[in-house]
Amino acid sequence: MHPYKHLPAENFWKRSVSDHVWSSLNFKPNTRFKIQANDKVSTAGSCFAQHIARNLPSLGLHHFVSETPHPMMTKARADESQYGVFSARYGNIYTARQLRQLIEFAFDIRERTVLVAQCKDGWADMLRPSIPANHFASPEDVAADRHFHLDCVRRMFIESDYFVFTLGLTEAWFDTETGIVFPACPGTRVGEYDATRHQFVNYSFGEILDDLKWCIAFCRSVNPGLRWLFTVSPVALAATATEHHVVVATAASKAILRAVADEICRSEAHCDYFPSFEIISSPASFGQFLDGDLRSISPRGVSLVMDVFRRSFVQTTVTHRQMGRPISIPDEHQTAAAAVREAVRAECDEAYNDPDAVG
Repeated sequence: MHPYKHLPAENFWKRSVSDHVWSSLNFKPNTRFKIQANDKVSTAGSCFAQHIARNLPSLGLHHFVSETPHPMMTKARADESQYGVFSARYGNIYTARQLRQLIEFAFDIRERTVLVAQCKDGWADMLRPSIPANHFASPEDVAADRHFHLDCVRRMFIESDYFVFTLGLTEAWFDTETGIVFPACPGTRVGEYDATRHQFVNYSFGEILDDLKWCIAFCRSVNPGLRWLFTVSPVALAATATEHHVVVATAASKAILRAVADEICRSEAHCDYFPSFEIISSPASFGQFLDGDLRSISPRGVSLVMDVFRRSFVQTTVTHRQMGRPISIPDEHQTAAAAVREAVRAECDEAYNDPDAVG
């Protein structure tokens, strides 16, 4: 007799992986909670988090959107302005420091600083460079929209039952004068890079852990029932500002983020982890869920991730009648390449760090 004698099959590689189809694996045999159909589920994080947000209704779940368009706004204009991409229009939140900053702004813990940049088609919010797509008519419009947005973020954290956050990057750029962290390096998407003011940072395990613990503790103080579900984005870095090759920098970044998520879920009973990173990025998957660029996630990969999410976290009492259109793996022989790309399109500010991606 020994401790391994009666462990379940998923604890052993040979029994649960070697001779099994990857899509059938029970990646998450134990969960701390099940999400009900009427629970308010909020989303934020890197560009991969957009896939999770977009597919929640297909699982019969309520994607809580606190920032909604004006009733007179057309659907096309609302989509262009990124209403509903996440629970509020904050765009991609790549780092824990960026999330902490957003919470501090929303709850007036720090002054609601507005950083604007003039573009060809108007004025941009440096902290939400892709919102709206055609930018604002004036700096005053940027400020007004930002204050309204932050009020919606405050409401989201107060009213949500679950908050799904996808960790994306350890690297970031910040403004040395204000300490504000940007979603992308100034000058890559909007604004101008100033070497005397804009500084690169690659956050450590300890820094990321501290920021997330602060976020969790503060949000629990205003919403004691809030539960957190962490994921790590399987999307590789578009570019790195470190001295390493982008492949090596990606490995380091994801390893740190995965370790932080593990430590958080070990110590916080109201937090859990969903293994989207492992489903897509494990060497045992043979890269079958990557697109041709070996970075983006294919429709088949997104479908598998959401199916595992359903099996793991969706309460079994959620019926098929409550669910929207079921998620299916597209037939590659019947789906045009352009349609496939559109089906899983996710706006990534970080991609603009790559000059080839910017064009």
